[in-house]
Amino acid sequence: MKPDADSSATTNTASPAGAPSAQAIRAEDRVGWGEKMALGAGGLSLFLGTAAIGSFAIPFYQMTLKLDPAWLAAALAIPRFLDAFVDPLVGQFSDNLQSRFGRRRPLIAIGAVLQALAFGLIWMVPPTWDQLSLTAWLVVTQVIFYAGFSLYSVPLTALQYEITPDYDERTRVSAVSGFFGKVGELGYNWLFPLASSAALFATIVVGVRTVGWGVAILLLGLCGLLPALFVRERFFHRAAEQAKVKIGSAIWSAFRIRAFQILVALTLLQIVAGMFASNLDRYLLVYYMSDGNVQAGETLKAWLSSSYAIVGFAAILPVTWAAQKWGKRRAIIAAFLLTAVGAAGKWFLFTPGHTWKIIFDAMLCGPVWIAINILTPAMLADICDEDELRNGFRREGVFGAIFSWIQKMGYSAAFFGAMLSLKLTGFDAALGGQQAPETIFRLRTILAGSTALWAVVAIALLMTYPLDRKRAHETRAQLEARRGAV
Repeated sequence: MKPDADSSATTNTASPAGAPSAQAIRAEDRVGWGEKMALGAGGLSLFLGTAAIGSFAIPFYQMTLKLDPAWLAAALAIPRFLDAFVDPLVGQFSDNLQSRFGRRRPLIAIGAVLQALAFGLIWMVPPTWDQLSLTAWLVVTQVIFYAGFSLYSVPLTALQYEITPDYDERTRVSAVSGFFGKVGELGYNWLFPLASSAALFATIVVGVRTVGWGVAILLLGLCGLLPALFVRERFFHRAAEQAKVKIGSAIWSAFRIRAFQILVALTLLQIVAGMFASNLDRYLLVYYMSDGNVQAGETLKAWLSSSYAIVGFAAILPVTWAAQKWGKRRAIIAAFLLTAVGAAGKWFLFTPGHTWKIIFDAMLCGPVWIAINILTPAMLADICDEDELRNGFRREGVFGAIFSWIQKMGYSAAFFGAMLSLKLTGFDAALGGQQAPETIFRLRTILAGSTALWAVVAIALLMTYPLDRKRAHETRAQLEARRGAV
């Protein structure tokens, strides 16, 4: 592995081994715990808005209401595809918004309320409807949900980018948001097992509606409002003095930055691998390891998700330490090396008997997710500084929107690809636990192979990532010499 320039920055202290560590963070650059916690709670809503629908819809719409996998794939992909085109417009609007409450916070508040109402409606579909009607309901309610989610997620992401100008404090802020994201990961795959509990609810439909509205009101609505109420906007007055942000030039400028190109490619790889892993593994858990028992398989999926979350919690401090000691790039590479080992392990772990062994999958493949969740936003914040240095604009909204657009387009394509792959494996829900051996073999191959390919290509990309701590400090110094500190 070639030396990371992050490690060669001028520093105030040195490690016992002689490698320099991070510079001391200025007092004015530190973010208080109140703001960190409020932003983190928003990150919980952000995670659930991204993950909860797919996780909840598969066991409810496909496994319970028997919606065909191809119809479900289309119903889940189309709204995200349409929504992706809204994000850049929201980002531009947020960057140019001038109100006495700021550029970000008003939109975050409106989006939190809208996404909460729409999420609850998704599960109110009459269970006796035919395939076309079920699909139409899911599409329409999701279109409304993702409109609110765009209003919420794009300015929230921008708010995280601009909350501090310090290279290492950005990592710490992201670590708190990553913690809350892991809280969501710990619980979101338990939603359906909870909703399907006969001891709590008369029917699965009643359970899904009750749990769905609980998530909507408490986690998407109330938690979503906290950043709007308690997080300040650091660059608001600076941005009010700049010319209007134009989306075309902003997109062109973003993709001219090599570091941004690499993070985009890394994110697309993450989405594809993640959607294959998080959607296809549940079919092995249900139809291979649980003999077609949906509730038993979904419970295993919930335990697996919880294991990933627990490993993520445990990895937050090591990842943060590694990023501050070695630099962000090398910290992510280390996590991907562990994932490459985990990819091979998936072939042996997702097999019948001793189901507890799937926790080793989380131990090997879990750390990379928290590494990405913590370090990618901090790296994008560094890129926004680079953009201001080159072009003179603070446009975190557009950068966050471009990134969100790419994520959502990727999610649409990857989810559709995952469901199409499921179809091509020969999977037949009517066969229950009696799937053909070749079907199981193909599922296992796709699960392990997509993870291995992701890890190898990601490491190759990260080896060329150009921004480091030294460059970040140089960029900040030049910006403050030009327009003063903020």
